[in-house]
Amino acid sequence: MRKIFVSLFLVSIFFTPVFADSYFPYGEITENRYYDTLGYGIGKLLDSERCPNGVEYNIGDIYGTGSSNILSNTHIDDITDADWRYGLIRLHGIYDEVALPPYSSMDFLYWSKNMAGEDVNIFSLKVFLSRKYSYQGDLRNILDIDGVYELLPIRYLAWDYPREGIVKTYDGIGVVEDSGGVLEGIRLDRVYMKSPLRFLKWEAEELEDKVLLRVFVKNESEEDLLNTEYSHQDYTEKRNFNANQEHIYEYMVEMDSNGSVGYPGIYNPNIRKECVVRGEHLESNFVGDSPMVGGIREEDGGYLAYIGSRVKPYGYRFCVTRIAYTLYAGEIVLNSSPEVEVEDTVPVNPVVEEVEEVVQEEDIPEVLGIKELPKTSV
Repeated sequence: MRKIFVSLFLVSIFFTPVFADSYFPYGEITENRYYDTLGYGIGKLLDSERCPNGVEYNIGDIYGTGSSNILSNTHIDDITDADWRYGLIRLHGIYDEVALPPYSSMDFLYWSKNMAGEDVNIFSLKVFLSRKYSYQGDLRNILDIDGVYELLPIRYLAWDYPREGIVKTYDGIGVVEDSGGVLEGIRLDRVYMKSPLRFLKWEAEELEDKVLLRVFVKNESEEDLLNTEYSHQDYTEKRNFNANQEHIYEYMVEMDSNGSVGYPGIYNPNIRKECVVRGEHLESNFVGDSPMVGGIREEDGGYLAYIGSRVKPYGYRFCVTRIAYTLYAGEIVLNSSPEVEVEDTVPVNPVVEEVEEVVQEEDIPEVLGIKELPKTSV
C-alpha cells in the first residue's frame, strides 16, 4: 500500500501543470501577466547662460534624475509592487517627475517583465500624454510632442474600465520570452520642453547717433503669460501676453563701431505644471487615469489592449514642469539693409551634453552643458 501511495505522489509532482495566462481571447485583465511601467528622466540639460540665443534659469529649480543614472541602477522591482487586484502598483515619487527650462529634454523610460508562463508578442505601446479630460493635464502644452485621443478598452470581470486620453503610439518590443522583459529599462523616447515665447524678427532704422529698433515677439501658446519682462540695453518693459498674441517692442538703442546693438532678452516667470496620472486607492480595481502606459498584445492574429501597472494610492503623478527662464535673442548687427529679419533664436533640438548626475531639489550637482546654443542666421 505504501508503494502505491509513493508512486501516485511522484506522478502528481511530475505532472503538475504550468499555467500560462489566458488573456486571449476574452481580454479579462486579471489574466494578463505581462507587466510594464514607465518613468521620466532628464535627457539633455542646457547650461544656464546669458548669451545670444541662450536660456538663463535658476539651477535650483531643476528637478529630476538623469536618464543614464536611472537606467544603469534601476530594476522594475525597484519602482513597483505587486497589486493583488491585477498587474503592478507603480510607486509614488520614483522617477515620475521632472522640472526643466525650455530646450532641455526629458526621456520616457520603459520597464517590463513577462510572468505569463509563455512567450507574448507586444505589438505596440501607448504612452499617455494626458488625462481623460485634457484640460486636467496635457503634456502637449509644454512639450514638443504630438498624439491622438484614444480609448484602451480594459475589461475587469463583467465591467469595462477604459483608459482614455491623448496617447503617443510606439512600436512594440515584439516577442518577449517567459520570465523575460525589459527588466533594467530602456529609453523609449526623448522630447524637448517648448518655450511659449518666441522672437520672430527685428527691424532697425538709424537715426543720427542712435538706432530705432522694433523687435517682434509672439506668445505661441494657449496660455496667458503674466508679468513678462523684456530688457535690452537700458530699455525694459513689463507686460502680459494673451494666448497667441504678438507684440512689437519699439525703442532706441546705442550701436557700437561694428554695427552691433547687442541682444534682447525676455523673462518668463510663468511656471506651468502638467500631470497626466491620477492614482487610485489601494483597494480599487477601477482604471480611470491611473495607468501611465498601456499597449496592444497579439496572439494568432488577434489583438487586445492591456495595461500592466497603475499608480496607487491616490495622488497626481507623472508630472512635468516648465520652470521660469529668460530667453535671449541672437545678436542684432546692422548692415546696409534697412530691414533685417532673424530666424528662430533657439533651435528645436540644440546640441547639448548628457546629464549623468541625480538632480534633486536639495542636491544640485555640477550640470554638464554647452556655453552657447548654435547661432541662427542674421
